[in-house]
Amino acid sequence: MLFIISWFASIKIIYHNDQCQYVDNSSLSYINNSLLPNVETIDSRLTLNHFTILGTHNSYHQRNLFFPYQHSNLEVQLTTGTRQIELDIHLMPNNDVVYHLQLFDDKTNCYCLSDCLRRIFMWSKQNPRHYPIFLFMEVKQMFYEDLLTGLTGGVKCQHLESIIKQILQLFSIDSFILPEQIQGNQSSISLALKKQRQHQLYANYTYEDYGWPPLYVSLGKILPIFTNDEPNIIEFISTCKPFSKFFFILQTNLDLPYASFISISNPLRDEQLMIQCANNGQITRVLLKYDGGQLIENYRQAKQYGVHIISTDSVQCSDTELCQSIANDFQSYSPILCNTVTAPSFCNRTVLVV
Repeated sequence: MLFIISWFASIKIIYHNDQCQYVDNSSLSYINNSLLPNVETIDSRLTLNHFTILGTHNSYHQRNLFFPYQHSNLEVQLTTGTRQIELDIHLMPNNDVVYHLQLFDDKTNCYCLSDCLRRIFMWSKQNPRHYPIFLFMEVKQMFYEDLLTGLTGGVKCQHLESIIKQILQLFSIDSFILPEQIQGNQSSISLALKKQRQHQLYANYTYEDYGWPPLYVSLGKILPIFTNDEPNIIEFISTCKPFSKFFFILQTNLDLPYASFISISNPLRDEQLMIQCANNGQITRVLLKYDGGQLIENYRQAKQYGVHIISTDSVQCSDTELCQSIANDFQSYSPILCNTVTAPSFCNRTVLVV
């Protein structure tokens, strides 16, 4: 009991959000013309499931004694080609904050959620025709991650509504590609994706207002995705409508009606899962942590089997074989790859400076 009291007292002293507030960026006018692709050069038949992008794990993370990996500021990551960002959220009144674990791993390059979002917003506004950003979010709620949230019942619908509100204080709703756009007039997201993919396999690339949208109309957009690490997140699909209307869900069951983003835990073992996801039109993501096993082998296997999002700690580095392979494959002049499995033959990487 004394340990819990000491832990609680330390948390109350260390973690505040007094400095976190909404910043109005509506007057921002600078546009980086060097990163504006010629939309006319992008084939209108290419959709978001035809590409492979690079992402970062715990994108805010700064090196410490227990977790020796570090990422650049979010805007630097985006400028150098990262198109998937991951934020771990800790709940606080009015303004949430971003870091990994209380006390043991809390160094971050953007502590306030509003600051993290502002950095993404400003970069997106300065580069308005960028390849879509896949924004992964997770709320820390286990007691060892966030004691207060863990001891007060975990994540609730109002917390998720508050996160959406904080996002929409900066971004307009039309900045996002949302689940209902993917579902279209179909009975479920998974059915929409499967029908779209079957059409593509028969060389029919006409966009029917369901499934993944064409790349050329998706430039400058953001896809909000919630990771399914929380034990109670599934119930919010049916009980928290604002959540299910705004967020896609990253999870492992490809047969669920809302299955759109599938997490691949081990490419060396999950060959059939990756093949089935590709046939279903679902977007797959693999996480290659700095301390994972067989990293380079898993990386090569993920690319070979068409994983769409390769999320890693090994970016902007050169000290490992994985770092070198990623730097060679995702070169800054053209960081978007045509997917090795799902991309059609007319996919041309040379125009994808987005």
